[in-house]
Amino acid sequence: MKAVSRSVAAHRHPRNFLERDKKFRRIKQMNKKTYTGSKIQNHFTAYLIQFVRGKRHDYLEKKIQMADAEELLEDIGQMEARIVIEELLENQTREQLLLQEAQGKYPEWNKMSDERLMKALHTLRDEERKLIYQHVFEERTFEEMSRLNGLSEERCKGIYYYAIRKIRKVMGGEN
Repeated sequence: MKAVSRSVAAHRHPRNFLERDKKFRRIKQMNKKTYTGSKIQNHFTAYLIQFVRGKRHDYLEKKIQMADAEELLEDIGQMEARIVIEELLENQTREQLLLQEAQGKYPEWNKMSDERLMKALHTLRDEERKLIYQHVFEERTFEEMSRLNGLSEERCKGIYYYAIRKIRKVMGGEN
């Protein structure tokens, strides 16, 4: 073990580095003298190798980017398909509710269990009931309600809030 460590230490000595450097220079000079190939050919070959590596790298990068873009487009397409189906179902449900409403049936109101509220709602005029239904259950704005019913926006607000006060009064609440 000691012999090995001495040789390693001797090998690392600065003089040995200088000697090895001199030997390397001599070998390099000998190779210069005995070299028979073309330096231009070697430089050109090295250039071509680097060029091909660069082009291959660019090609693979573009291929990866295209695969990522295609995957993203597929994901977007699937999301759009789900959204379209949800919108179709929502529109179909809304159309059914509107048809029932046109017949004078208010399905959401049939689900209410509070008898006082039901009595209060039945004391309202048809126009008031219609505006309450549109604003509460269909979540329409007063602007939309005014266009649908042919009334001014202020008139819709007035009828709606008057109906709310009537409901509170019938149910025993404050005005």
